[in-house]
Parts: sequence; C-alpha cells; structure tokens
Amino acid sequence: MARRTKRKKRLWSKSSKYKKKDGTIVEMDSTWEVAMAKRLDKLNIRWDRDESIKIHYQNEKGKNKNYIPDFYLPEFKLFIEVKGYWTDAARYKMKDVQERYPNSFLILESLEEISKVNRRLLAKTKKYQT
Repeated sequence: MARRTKRKKRLWSKSSKYKKKDGTIVEMDSTWEVAMAKRLDKLNIRWDRDESIKIHYQNEKGKNKNYIPDFYLPEFKLFIEVKGYWTDAARYKMKDVQERYPNSFLILESLEEISKVNRRLLAKTKKYQT
C-alpha cells in the first residue's frame, strides 16, 4: 500500500499559492491550475475557487460523493476542470458530473487548451444561448 501511495503522489503536480488580481491568495493544486488562473485574469474573466462549492456525483460503486471543481466562472455559469492526468475513478466522476449537470462543465486537458480557453468559452456560450 505504501508503494502505491508513493507512486500516486509522484503523478500529481506540486501545489502552490496564486495571487489573484484582487490580491486574494488562492491555493492551487497544480501548475496547470496556476496557468488557468493567469489566463482567466489576463482575459479579465472573474473566477472563483472555493472549497464550499461542492458538486454531487456518484462514484463507480454508487456511493454519493462531493467534488470540488477547479474553477467557477459566475458570469458564464460554468465550472472548469483542468485535467492533466486521468485515473479511471476521475473519468467516471467527470462523466457522472457532466451527465448530472449538462452544459455546466468545461474540461481542459492541455496547456494549449488553457491558452485558447477564450475560444472554448465563446463557443460554449454561443452553443447554449437561445
């Protein structure tokens, strides 16, 4: 079990603190999340990262769980998940979350997608406006 934990820890990025444009310090879980925060700030898009925001889902065993999204964009009513590494459990969780909350999630899987997030946001909002 200890070997598995050590191996798993190496797969996750290093956490760090990020200073938002308003001066608030936010704990980030990875360098990709920091890149996402910087991109949103550069685009002047308001975002929240708050552990009190909990999304309900069921895991692969049918157990009710809570998931804390990486970012919430209030003006878009959209959650963003930055995902560089996928486990089977994470895939199942995100599939369940997307089915429960259709049109409410944007998943970004690379630094390139993060750099082009403005295009994805524009496309997503146009697609669901009517």
